[in-house]
Amino acid sequence: MRVAITGTSRGLGKVLKEKLCARWIPIEFNRPTYDISTKEGRKKIIDELKSNDRYNVFINNAHDGFSQVKLLQDVYNIWKDKADKYIININSRAKYPNISKGYMYSASKAALSQLSNSLRFKEDKKCRITDINPGLLESDLPSMTYGELAQWVIYLMNKGANIEIGEISLWHRTSYVDVQKQKENKSN
Repeated sequence: MRVAITGTSRGLGKVLKEKLCARWIPIEFNRPTYDISTKEGRKKIIDELKSNDRYNVFINNAHDGFSQVKLLQDVYNIWKDKADKYIININSRAKYPNISKGYMYSASKAALSQLSNSLRFKEDKKCRITDINPGLLESDLPSMTYGELAQWVIYLMNKGANIEIGEISLWHRTSYVDVQKQKENKSN
């Protein structure tokens, strides 16, 4: 089975690609050819997914403003009637109100969540859609590792096709209040 994944040149995408190689065939969609911030780049991704029905999973990992939201809509449009297709959005805990001071980042992640929910609950779709909402990753503050989050993505991919997990939120168990205090201390 082929797994299409955006943003594999570094970070979570790179670790996901490495971990997926054990069982699946990860196909990378990276800049400059597959630049999700451009209409042409997103079209190339869609054209590839359309031309090869062996893709069963699309991991929407790369983030560039609201482009991740547009890409979800594009992939959904071609996979909505296919029960063997699975879209996994790498979202963020920042999608929740009053969490992040990166307002545009938060807004784009909230928009991704809103679109996912609308597609899940208001459309007669057959594909599955899951949002994964991690907290801090690979930070000098208490955080999850890329490997830990990659294992959760693989866990979701291994669930039966008759189960849809709409979203899952994961972060280091240190309280959010404590992490914010640690952030403040570092900036002073």
